[in-house]
Amino acid sequence: MIFSNDETVDYSEIMILIDGFVEANAAIIVVNEDKLFHMIKRIHAEFPCINGANNANVFKKSAAFLCEFVGEQVVESFECQMSDKLKKITNNGSAIIAFYIVTTMLNKATVQDGEKSIQNSIELSKHSYIDIIDALSHITLQGSFMLVTVLLEQLVYKTNSNLQYNIHKLSTT
Repeated sequence: MIFSNDETVDYSEIMILIDGFVEANAAIIVVNEDKLFHMIKRIHAEFPCINGANNANVFKKSAAFLCEFVGEQVVESFECQMSDKLKKITNNGSAIIAFYIVTTMLNKATVQDGEKSIQNSIELSKHSYIDIIDALSHITLQGSFMLVTVLLEQLVYKTNSNLQYNIHKLSTT
């Protein structure tokens, strides 16, 4: 999962996932590797939750990575077969790659203090995927962390309803 206790391991796992995306999609991607490594070090040192990265849940870890990766524009160039709607989104490469990394790493991750794991991959319609990439294309850690955390959590719960607990109905109708 994102953020082991070793920054080098995290870096290697992320680069392996990027290489996997490149191979699966015949993509050409240039990643600023120095930015990526320094971003990982910064998240480990300055995680946006009280108890730090090692004690954060999988959704907060994923959101911190996603926000930082997109905000830092780690992807310097991105060429891939994609729809015209995705092509029109600025900073689409960083958003697409970061979302891919996070959704891949969330699959089979443990939640609820390690008691349960995510069994079903996140599923989205093409329309929702495009809208999410558009919404993510300009996020930052300072401005978007909690919203991205909730988004990822709800996307997982959509296809893994058994993981959601303490459900509270907001509407009486």
